[in-house]
Amino acid sequence: MIGSKLSRYTVVERLGAGGMGEVYRARDDRLQRDVAIKVLPAGARSGDDERRRFRNEALALSRLSHPGIAVVHDFDSQDGTDFIVMELIAGATLEERLRGGPIAEAEAAPLAAEIAEALAAAHEQGVLHRDLKPGNIVVTPDGRAKVLDFGLARLLEAGDDSRASTVSAAATRSLVGTPAYMAPEVLRDEPVDPRTDLYSLGVVLFEMTTGRLPFPQRLPSALILDITQTPPPAPRDLRPEISPDMESLILRLLAKDPAARPRSARELADALRRLGEPAGRAAAGGDAGAEPRPPIASLAVLPLENLSGDPDQEFFADGMTDALIMDLAQIGALRVISRTSAMQYKGRKGRLPDIARELNVDAIVEGSVLRAGDRVRISARLIDAATERHLWAKRYERDAGDVLALQGEVARAIADEVRVKLTPREAGRLNRPRAVRPEALDAYLRGRHHWNRRLEPEVRKSIEHFQRAIEFDPGYALAFAGLADAWNILADLRALPQGEAFERARAAAERAMALDPSLGEPHTSLGFVLMFNRYDWPAAAAEYERAIALHPGYATGHQWYAELLASQGRFGEALAEARHAERLDPLSAVIGASVADILYFERRYDEAIEQLRRVLELDPAFLLVHPDLGRAYAQAGDFDRAIAEFEQAATLAGGLPGSSAGLAHTLAVAGRRDEARAMLPALEARVRTGRMNPYAIATVLTGLGDLDAALDWMERAFEQRDGGLVWLQVHPRLDPLRGHPRFAALAARMGFP
Repeated sequence: MIGSKLSRYTVVERLGAGGMGEVYRARDDRLQRDVAIKVLPAGARSGDDERRRFRNEALALSRLSHPGIAVVHDFDSQDGTDFIVMELIAGATLEERLRGGPIAEAEAAPLAAEIAEALAAAHEQGVLHRDLKPGNIVVTPDGRAKVLDFGLARLLEAGDDSRASTVSAAATRSLVGTPAYMAPEVLRDEPVDPRTDLYSLGVVLFEMTTGRLPFPQRLPSALILDITQTPPPAPRDLRPEISPDMESLILRLLAKDPAARPRSARELADALRRLGEPAGRAAAGGDAGAEPRPPIASLAVLPLENLSGDPDQEFFADGMTDALIMDLAQIGALRVISRTSAMQYKGRKGRLPDIARELNVDAIVEGSVLRAGDRVRISARLIDAATERHLWAKRYERDAGDVLALQGEVARAIADEVRVKLTPREAGRLNRPRAVRPEALDAYLRGRHHWNRRLEPEVRKSIEHFQRAIEFDPGYALAFAGLADAWNILADLRALPQGEAFERARAAAERAMALDPSLGEPHTSLGFVLMFNRYDWPAAAAEYERAIALHPGYATGHQWYAELLASQGRFGEALAEARHAERLDPLSAVIGASVADILYFERRYDEAIEQLRRVLELDPAFLLVHPDLGRAYAQAGDFDRAIAEFEQAATLAGGLPGSSAGLAHTLAVAGRRDEARAMLPALEARVRTGRMNPYAIATVLTGLGDLDAALDWMERAFEQRDGGLVWLQVHPRLDPLRGHPRFAALAARMGFP
């Protein structure tokens, strides 16, 4: 099949084969990306019913959204060949890893937990895998497990609630897979349920930890007899260094009776995360002879509770939460969830293991704040995420003017408890916080409270509070950093003339750096100015890199640096930075959308759409997701969906679809040129009022094919230092201009590398 075409896919090379079909690397000619194509075996192409079943399964599986599951892009048929198009995953299969021998338990347990979490996501959508084995699991270059071949999964039969607990025995007769990993109930032709996949994972885990299969017989009849009737060997008999807890869990998974296995993949994932921890927790409590607790590498600070009884003091409790997160996030060896994600849990009650799983952290910090007169008391607790065991708790009380010293003391105590190594700079910052007047701190915290809402009226209020903080304390660096951030957001929202707003942001950022060279935030703010207003790429990169060095846990620093890298076409580096920001702030819709931006600029439109759908699930009120979806659908050729997204975006924002340059561009490239051209006068009027950038008009004219007029507007955008020109080198809408001499000259004037 090498060199042949299946629909729009050109087959490039054969990757492998098995009982479920052959897998090829192929090139998607429309979207210009590599994909994996699995060609179904002849038996699956024998009739309309089978073909319809596979298509229904593929459609259902395409809705699965989990970082541990390979995405199904398409299902199609050509000349009697049925095939599934899937995400092409970089990395080595677990089967290849195991050729070098068993994997240490400390690595095997978290890998198996990730596999279990992927299965849980599938089971919760009513999908069984049916063929889990090391060859269907890829370990990516960053060490995460990714489950493949869900394209051949079995849907659970629908009941009254569209979810049934089993697949019928009749359905299992057509079940195919790899016998060594099949559960006894499959081989006995009995009904199966999610615990059937858990048995297969048990075989995989046995193989990971011991280096061999529990039942290695090659003769099919002997293998079936052993799986259905013979107890598996004890893993510790084969490899004594395996812990008793791991052995016990593996044997539970390999139980002949499904009822004796863990109840769900979610329960199994929790058990794998807890492996080896009870002894460590005992050590934390001081029991003699217990094994030391492993260090904690990641944590989340949940919103501190306001105990004052005064709703007007909520800003103070939020500010204390924010400051504690900021102090801890400057420790390079510790991954700390950013404020945006942590504050999603304000006022929410939930089980700590569930919260920790959502945020992917080892530990939780929770506590309370009481402000009475000039005294502040903070109570803080460090809790193991999996077991909910309290590892440390302490209460601190200070004068309001010493609150920054109090925060540093709390952060230092937590760092000591989680046993991370502080650099001299990190230790110095926590040990020597600057004193600040209580009135200035109060105003600064109110400013951040408003700024975090990111709407123009709120950002303007934040500026008032930051300026008031500076009046109280002219040497307060954080207040100047907040002011820089506020001017940058107003510039981005085009709420002020961009030149004026960016100049104010630059001055405030430089003042903050002069007052406190150890702060990372103002370097990020200055990098934003240098990128979107000055087009000074090396200087912007230097500021972002300096910000990250000073404040490794600052998600916005990683996010904005990712955008700079993407603007230069350095997509691999950009995506790595954006994904790191996403790990620091997993519930941030803004950061999730930045990940989608990079995928879009790299022409990975289907993946950008999938990412944006996840963002929309995360935050249905996030308005920017709709125009982003619109442009991705348009570039993918789905104009009807694109137009619907742009119209919805305008409606939700309280405007009219006629005010959308994205809609005008889409109408133009969809062939509805008269409608697009009719929108231009209103769009140009918005440019005159400062509410739209000239670059947007240029994109509409490019879609209409008026290239000289588009370049005229591009020149105008350059004269006004329009931030949209940052994407000149990579934006798909500008592709028709790329061969034009004036376009090349403009790119050269902007100094793109």
